[in-house]
Amino acid sequence: MLLALLVMAGIFCALLLLRVSGAQRAELVRRWPAVLLALAAIVMLIRGAFLPGLVLAGASVGLWFLSPTLLTPKRNRSAESAPDPADEEARRLLGLNASASDADIRAAYRTKMAQAHPDRGGSHAAAAKLTAARDRLLRKRR
Repeated sequence: MLLALLVMAGIFCALLLLRVSGAQRAELVRRWPAVLLALAAIVMLIRGAFLPGLVLAGASVGLWFLSPTLLTPKRNRSAESAPDPADEEARRLLGLNASASDADIRAAYRTKMAQAHPDRGGSHAAAAKLTAARDRLLRKRR
């Protein structure tokens, strides 16, 4: 009896995975522990064990939300805190330090752009570098 239920659950899962789109299939595979508990809950409910089936169903719902955070590898915090050379270059171009605020970035950009703008005798390349530096530093803050 149990083997027949497991075979039926396997066939159901195979049909389910064939009928869903690629993004939905990837989401089901990514949350496989919750799907496995849900199948176990279905089997328990079919067999008449309502209390264990409901407990497994509740655990499945909880695991649906927790499994992506539990199964993803932890990121290396030291790699995130390492200074980016492109950010340092952008700060150097604008004449700023690492603790500059958004207002400081914009003010330094305006001051430097007043000298580097092509209409004021500067070059397009210098103005483009200043704009890219400003955009990079402001984007990092969001």
